[in-house]
Amino acid sequence: MSCIPHHMQCNTPTSFAALLFDMDGLMIDTESLSANAWRDAASILGVPLPQIHIDAMVGLAMPLCLNYLITALGDEAQARELENLSRQRYHHALHQQDIPLKPGITQLLNWCVQQQIPRAVGTATQRQLADIKLGRTGLARYFEHSIAGDEVARTKPAPDVYLQAAARLQVAPENCIVLEDSCYGAQAALAANMRVVVVPDLQQPSAEIAKQALAVCQDLFAATTLLQQLLNLPR
Repeated sequence: MSCIPHHMQCNTPTSFAALLFDMDGLMIDTESLSANAWRDAASILGVPLPQIHIDAMVGLAMPLCLNYLITALGDEAQARELENLSRQRYHHALHQQDIPLKPGITQLLNWCVQQQIPRAVGTATQRQLADIKLGRTGLARYFEHSIAGDEVARTKPAPDVYLQAAARLQVAPENCIVLEDSCYGAQAALAANMRVVVVPDLQQPSAEIAKQALAVCQDLFAATTLLQQLLNLPR
C-alpha cells in the first residue's frame, strides 16, 4: 500500500464515523489551474512572481493570498492588481475549460456511498466557486453537506470549516477523518482535533505535518485502501 502510516500503533482510535473532504487539489485538479492563472497574470503585468510564492499560496483562500502577496511583494497596489487579474483568469478557466478529477476520487466516493459513510466537503473556496466546481465535475451528487470558506468566521488553516462540517453531520470531531492535500488544510484538520490523511498534490507535506498525520498516501487509490482497512477496526 502506497501510504506511510504514522499513528497506527498508538492508543488513538483509528476507525472513524465520518469522512471530510477538501476540494481543490484533493478531489479536483484545480490547483494547477490556479498556479497557471498566477503565472499568466504575473507575466501580463510584468510582476516577478517566483514559484516559491505560488507554492506558498496553495490551499489559501483568496483574501489570505492577497495578504501574502502584499507582504511578499511589498507593494499593496501591485499585489491587488495581480490578485484581481489572476482571479479573473482563474474564473474564466473554471467556466471555459474542463475541470479534471483527481485519479481515484470517483472510486473512493462510490465506496463511501456503498458503505453509507457520512461525508461532507470542507473547502477554503467561496461558495459561488465551490458550487461551480462541484457541479461541473459531477461531485455534488455525492455530498449533502459542504462548507465554503466564506461561510465561516475563519478559513483554513483555522479549523472552522471542518468543525462546521462535523456539526452538520452530527459527528464528534474526534470521530472524523479528513482527507487533505495541502499543509494549510492539514493544519485546519488537526486544529479541529480530527485525524488527517494527506494525499499530496503540488507539494509534499512538511515534516511536522507528516509526523502528525494519520498517514501520507501517494494517491487516492492508496488512501481508499487505507480507509477500507480502518473502517473494520474497533472504535
